[in-house]
Amino acid sequence: MFGVLTHISIAGAQMATDFRRTSLWSRTLGVEDHPTHQESISRLREGYLSFRKAVKPLAEEIKVSMPMFTDHGIEHIDSLWDTASVLTDEKFPLNPAEAFVLGGAFLLHDLGMGLASYKDGPESIENDPLFQDMVALNSKPPAGNEAQDPEHARLQATVAVLRWRHAAQAERLLNDPFLSDDGKNIWLLADDGLRAAFGADISSIAQSHWWDVDDLPHKLPVDHGVNADFPGDWEIDPLKLACLLRLADATHIDSRRAPRLLHAFRPQSGVSREHWFFQQRLNRPKLSQGRLLFTSSQSFDEQEARAWWLAHDTLQMIDNELSRVDSLCSDMGKPQFLARGVVGAGTPERLAKYVTARGWKPTDASLRVSRVESVVEKLGGKHLYGKQPWIAVRELIANAADASTALHFASGEPKPAVYVRLYQEAGRYWLEVEDHGIGMTPDSLVGSLTDFGLSGWHSGDSLHESPGLASRGFRARGRFGIGFFSVFMIADRVEVKSLRYLSGSTETTALIFEDGLSSRPLLRDVPPRERLTRNGTIVRARLQHDPLSTEGLFGTDAVQESRSQMLRDMIEQRSVLLDTDLLAAGPEDETDILLVTANEWKTCDARELFRKIYKDQLRSPQLQPMYEAWESVFVEHEQALRDDSGEVVGRAILAAGLESDALADVWWWPSPRAETFVGGLASDTIFDCLGVFEGEPLRADRNSAFPVASEDELRRWASSQAELTSTSRFATAQTRYGAAELARSVGESVPYLPCGYISSGELVASDLADWIANHDEVILIASYELLVFHDETGKVLYLDRTRGRRVELPNNVIVMDFWAHWFFPEEIRPRPKDSRFGEYGALNSNDWNPKHWWYVNGKIGSTALLLEAILESWTCTPQDVAENFHQRRLGRAGDERIKLTCVDDSTKIQIEGYLLSRPVGTA
Repeated sequence: MFGVLTHISIAGAQMATDFRRTSLWSRTLGVEDHPTHQESISRLREGYLSFRKAVKPLAEEIKVSMPMFTDHGIEHIDSLWDTASVLTDEKFPLNPAEAFVLGGAFLLHDLGMGLASYKDGPESIENDPLFQDMVALNSKPPAGNEAQDPEHARLQATVAVLRWRHAAQAERLLNDPFLSDDGKNIWLLADDGLRAAFGADISSIAQSHWWDVDDLPHKLPVDHGVNADFPGDWEIDPLKLACLLRLADATHIDSRRAPRLLHAFRPQSGVSREHWFFQQRLNRPKLSQGRLLFTSSQSFDEQEARAWWLAHDTLQMIDNELSRVDSLCSDMGKPQFLARGVVGAGTPERLAKYVTARGWKPTDASLRVSRVESVVEKLGGKHLYGKQPWIAVRELIANAADASTALHFASGEPKPAVYVRLYQEAGRYWLEVEDHGIGMTPDSLVGSLTDFGLSGWHSGDSLHESPGLASRGFRARGRFGIGFFSVFMIADRVEVKSLRYLSGSTETTALIFEDGLSSRPLLRDVPPRERLTRNGTIVRARLQHDPLSTEGLFGTDAVQESRSQMLRDMIEQRSVLLDTDLLAAGPEDETDILLVTANEWKTCDARELFRKIYKDQLRSPQLQPMYEAWESVFVEHEQALRDDSGEVVGRAILAAGLESDALADVWWWPSPRAETFVGGLASDTIFDCLGVFEGEPLRADRNSAFPVASEDELRRWASSQAELTSTSRFATAQTRYGAAELARSVGESVPYLPCGYISSGELVASDLADWIANHDEVILIASYELLVFHDETGKVLYLDRTRGRRVELPNNVIVMDFWAHWFFPEEIRPRPKDSRFGEYGALNSNDWNPKHWWYVNGKIGSTALLLEAILESWTCTPQDVAENFHQRRLGRAGDERIKLTCVDDSTKIQIEGYLLSRPVGTA
């Protein structure tokens, strides 16, 4: 950002402005014959001219520090008297004291953009933290390029700091004198009396041109009188003067744009040329019914479209500035200026009447960001999607499916299918997604695909064009207004063609992104031969890389199958839950092939569903044996989850561990996982399950999601699955314990399942209290400290993790998950805490704190059952337990670890654990 430098070219020769001939000067500081206050006016005039003389060399030095920018020198300063005169007339209240303050602000406002204004010169800038940031940024080489020259990087960093700090520096310039060669102070405003009387106002008003309009009333001084040396009715209105400074600066575009507005310009190649074109062709404005009218001397052809748009942006910013200042002055009871806006700035179409275009039609198709706060809140990180080409395909399919669903709700017709095609054209690969859904009008086409952060389905245009969709139950997959932009991860040219439902073919509209996001999209009329004959939308994306490459759509250059088959493989498994038919065709296909039948997943048999979900895994040589084993478990245990209306929203099983009789002597198995689908498209995974869930996105990238099933339904399903797991022919110690932990993570206690392992094997939750009652001391060992297995008879075996030695557990030891898992994301249902230890929840210490541990874990999983069983068996309070809960580890106090005996040779090994002692005085 900061490293991008733009050069603002001045169009043609520029005539110097004689500020003393302007109306504003003539009726204030230029008055020569005032009947009562001529002496005061003359003093102010001479003070300003002396001030200007001192400032001039500093202002001229700006071009040395900022050689890429145009004139910020004395000619620009003098011109502000002229632009201020255009905005005011003789009725505008401005006394000589205010004119002096305003002129002083003219002199200072940009002076901080030159290194000469800093007493320590470059050292002052290089000590600024922003400078180092900028050097690092500009020294980082763009992809595929060499690093920039260090000196050039430092120059760009200097420029960036000067731009961003110049307003604050302007405020300091009157208060800090410069030193001459002989050590004497040199003040820019040499008259001590004038500096004392007006210096503070000049400084704050000069700085204010960089502030937001809304900040002016809060940051500026209130209206006040003047020094006793001047007439008592010469009051100073800082807000009025600050508004006049910013408007004069903003509307002075015949030579340059103020840096305050320059930062809003779009960085793009050839910007100097665009500035030259539009400035040369933009005539001097005139007042027209309370607005400034800018006209062009020549039309802009299609090759000069960027220059026209730069002119449009500039005039729109001026219009916004004039409007906001006018509103502020009206609200604050301040005098209002002659211009309240710019003629035609409201829309490109109206502006084109005055700043004309030839051979093309300026249309409001600019990319813009709205609902910024919503986007920022929902984004999951710095990079929204990462390097995942599938995401672009997913988002295009989602948009197409939304359009098909919208048509269904609007018309009652069956949902039309979605088509995905990959083909070559003129030596380049194109990805195309087509639907015959509701389609878009030109306004909704532009609004939906250029307003980043605002979903088109939620826009006013959409509600107006498709009334009743929401009330009929339509809910779009796209909710964040950002999904379409993912296509630019894989494409350098995107063409969108659409025809609205019930519209004639002649109303087909096309929006073309010729250079990705680097230039404005063009709204084009569609030639007759290219018009759509059926409502819907076609998105064509020219891929940046061959799909069969490491950078391409498939992410590999290994020829495993044809591109057509790889396209189908990419789409089918990830689109299983779509509620529209999905067809695809690749370069080798002669026709579209049906991949997904709408909602078939809800009614097909369990085996067929499993093979759809895990198609890739079942074809993998490494994973096939495991997934074939899981398939039989899935067929036996699969259960549906339903919403409140009885509609299926998931089909899944618990798969908590290794099914021992399914496959023998396999030492490694993948972690079982179910897929969560958002809008019918793959989004996220849930471990220790197999199957599918319909989900809701947790983030704007839709790569994080959670099932839509209610908490009660998830508990019912988990409890039922836990019971199935515990009694099935696949049941083992591991599967029963894993099923229990998963069920407890959704709030089900499942007392008939184990909560840990003891010397005799599994300890079910219902027996926990009795087991504790038989011991005065209980030792907890976290499950990650020991490996738990079982032999052919089902007997539980324990091995230490360091050498695999089998160990015996003393009869007062329990092995369990020490940090309970919570199934729900925090944004869905926050992890419950044990309020009995609430005052310890904020502790952040490296030392073991039992109260904090119990605060976090006392209401979840097997640890919650353990706490309640201890309270029941030992008849004590939670605080009593916490006071007698100690960590046994190797630490500062020495080696206090638990000693366990090895079965084979009776040697001792040491394992970290936790000792719970029955409180003294309890039963």
